[in-house]
This record gives sequence, structure tokens and C-alpha cells, in this order.
Amino acid sequence: MNINFNYFLVALISFILGSIPFALIYVKILLKRDMRQFGSKNTGALNTLRIVSHDKGKTWGIISFFIVFLLDALKGVLAIIIAQAIIPDFIIAITIGIFFAILGHNYSLFLKFKGGRGAATLGGILFYLNPIIFFTSLVIILCFMFLLEILMGGRVSKKFVKNAVSDQIIGRVIGELFIIYWISIYNPTLLLPISLGVILVVIAHKDRIINQINKMKDKTYFNA
Repeated sequence: MNINFNYFLVALISFILGSIPFALIYVKILLKRDMRQFGSKNTGALNTLRIVSHDKGKTWGIISFFIVFLLDALKGVLAIIIAQAIIPDFIIAITIGIFFAILGHNYSLFLKFKGGRGAATLGGILFYLNPIIFFTSLVIILCFMFLLEILMGGRVSKKFVKNAVSDQIIGRVIGELFIIYWISIYNPTLLLPISLGVILVVIAHKDRIINQINKMKDKTYFNA
């Protein structure tokens, strides 16, 4: 089979898999709602948490978050497994699989090229490729979110962790970008494929970055 066709086939399969809007399907089944009309209007695990928690309580919200996160993670893992089965070169296979799976999640074929932000899909891929990278990346992101929340004037209180995780998008993005630097040292072989995935996730957060900056300018960021 032609090599170029294999690349195209993997890209297409990965994009279609990434495009499956599990969060939207889950919330419609559970609540009979279109989640694109509520919360952040994002079709991802975090917005699932917000919407389900509001309607059914925190316990159901947390359970729903993990269900959607797992489903979005699995579609990324499946994409790179298929990619490796079709393309012999490991790096080329996972690079194409990662990029197009996250691209499909963020610009879903089934949602008029709108979608989530790709964090869960990338997270699943990181865990599959190297659990150490996954858990270290999670710690790095959380540390930057907490640090930026403090530096920007956030009060260390009972709601500190919740507010930082939910709203501190600038810290999160800095943490995600720092992961690229850390991987370049820890496992340079994975630098290209993971960097492309991280960049797609960061781009998908641009509106939230602008929103946080505007709230800080208006001095409303810490009002909630």
C-alpha cells in the first residue's frame, strides 16, 4: 500500500475518532440537554462537570466528569493504536495520530467543526505512551495554576483549589507549554508529537485566556 495513502488514512481515521462528541452525547442521554447552551458551552469533561453538578449534585457531576474524560481519552489512545498498526514508523504514526485526534476533538466533524479543547484526549495519549509523563504533566500544570493564582492576588481559602482549577487558565497554559520543555529533557523522542498536541490544546484556550485577562483588567476576576 502506498505510504502517502497510509498517512492520509491514519489522519482521516484519527480525525473521525477525535470528532466523536462523547460529552455532548452523554449529557443529552443523562439530562436531555444540549450542553452547548450551558456553562462554558464547551463539549468537554469540565463543562460536563459543571452542568451535571448543577442539575444532579456534585457526586453525579464528578462521576460524569470521569466518564467523559475516560471516553475522550480512549478515543485518542485508539487513534494512535490504529496509527501504529498502519504506519511502521513509531514517531510518524503517533505524530499523525495525536495531531488529528486532538484536531478532531477541537473541531468536530459532527459539530460543524466546533468542539472541546483536547485536554482529555491528550491526557489519555500521554498516559498510554508514558504514565510518568502523564502524572508529572498533571503535577506541573496544577503547580502553575496554583502559583499564578497566588501571584495574581488569589486568596488561599477553602475555595482556592476550586477557583484555581476552574478559572486559572493563564497558569494552566503556561504549565502546558512548560511540559514541552520538560519532555525535551526527559524524553526527546516524544517531543514533536506531544508538542503538536499541546499547541492544539493551547490554541483552543485562546478565548478563555482573553476572558481572564479582561476580568483582571476590570478587577472582576476574584469577585466570585
